[in-house]
Amino acid sequence: MNHASRSSVPVILTLGGFDPSAGAGVLADLKTFAAHNCYGVAAITALTIQNTQGVTSVRPLPPASVKESLAALLADANLTAIKIGMLGNRANAEVAEEILSSTPSLPSVLDPVHRSTSGMDLLDEEGFTFLRERLLRRATVITPNLAEAAELTGLAVENVEGMKRAALRLVEMGARAAVITGGHLEKPTEVCFDGTEMRTFVGDRMKPDNTHGTGCTFAAAVAANLALGRQLVDAVMLAKAYITEAIRKAYAVGSGRLPLDHLYRMHESPRLVDYSPPVPERVP
Repeated sequence: MNHASRSSVPVILTLGGFDPSAGAGVLADLKTFAAHNCYGVAAITALTIQNTQGVTSVRPLPPASVKESLAALLADANLTAIKIGMLGNRANAEVAEEILSSTPSLPSVLDPVHRSTSGMDLLDEEGFTFLRERLLRRATVITPNLAEAAELTGLAVENVEGMKRAALRLVEMGARAAVITGGHLEKPTEVCFDGTEMRTFVGDRMKPDNTHGTGCTFAAAVAANLALGRQLVDAVMLAKAYITEAIRKAYAVGSGRLPLDHLYRMHESPRLVDYSPPVPERVP
């Protein structure tokens, strides 16, 4: 079989939960990867019962099943990046650590999902402790929201200055880089600290109800841009631009928080867009 035409397509693994309303979790990740001209594969850690109004039940899958899924994918796909989202419990958090430990050269994004917006636990307390003490140091970058950053660091994270302190603390705790997402601030803001430089990205607030799956989608967009060869700061900047437009064009689906239009680019007029990795400058 001739696979030459497909060899340059980045393949990204997402490890996370299944949202039947398709606005968050691995379904959101796969759509986001596709929007960036990447191919997504997925291993599911938990089944959720939810819709746009909220999560009513979480059912983690056995870690042995998750391991088998990962083993099958690793044996077949030439992965370019990894994105980790909802884990459900400590056992599956340990599986996530194993996959990151076995693929240290791949860029990886850890979205430390703890609770849903409706208040349902998406990771048990033992799992969250494991994530804080062990898993966060394995990923290329961790992308907590304000509440998750506060829980991870023990700091008050309510404004941009708090976000900067939390990003610094996360790196002190062992994270290689941290991006704190502040989509609920008056001006949606992301703070990125790579261990050396602190960067702030500010956007405009729009359609605050169009936010089902924003955390998953942002982290997946960062992973896609890393898979395409971009540096972290550029990956964050491009992910923010992508999610802003996906929020603007969210679908009128359900009676709760609307899911994003992850594939909005398909509805736009055809245009030439180059999603290939940047070519390094030749040094004389």
